[in-house]
Amino acid sequence: MGFNGKSLIIIGSIIFIFQIVNFFSIESITPELQRAQVLAAISSLIIILIGFLFKQFEPLAGMKADLKGENKFLFDTNIPSDVIDELAWGSEAILTSTAAASILIHNDGRNILRRGIISSNHFKPGETCLRSIKDMKLISLANTKFYPGKDEFSNFCPNLPSILIVPINSKSFILIGGWSSKCFTKSDEKWINNWSKKINNIFFKNNI
Repeated sequence: MGFNGKSLIIIGSIIFIFQIVNFFSIESITPELQRAQVLAAISSLIIILIGFLFKQFEPLAGMKADLKGENKFLFDTNIPSDVIDELAWGSEAILTSTAAASILIHNDGRNILRRGIISSNHFKPGETCLRSIKDMKLISLANTKFYPGKDEFSNFCPNLPSILIVPINSKSFILIGGWSSKCFTKSDEKWINNWSKKINNIFFKNNI
């Protein structure tokens, strides 16, 4: 198990208790021993303090949300089979290897793939999605509870705790909803962003 804030607090507390027990078990106290006890106490308190600082800055993922929607796999049948195969593989990988609950791929005004927990309503991109493809920059909404424009995604999947918008090109993007807040790692974002570049090449190759 890796060290975290809680682990450091426990270790520091154990060291502090041991040095107190050791102090009361000593028959003869010398100046050297007193200095050693003081240093031990200060060291254990510093470890505890560092533990509290770690806990304060650790990103805590939220509880898994009870998402309302149906678990489906829908795609545009007019898309070439080799493109659908790639999109099906990638979307399955995202849903099984990350904390994603829902995924949508939008291309030039059409929702060409929807998978996972999805709404039966038609999704139309709004300001946030359009800004992502305009700037060609991934947008991470780690906690939609505090995002004023979250209604844009209600027709994707209602009440998603977290959302990633990953641009493919100036007309296309991947929309991913997470089961909980702060659930996507930097590694997830990097992997999905690299996959979006592969999709872009496939789109151009097939003139989609």
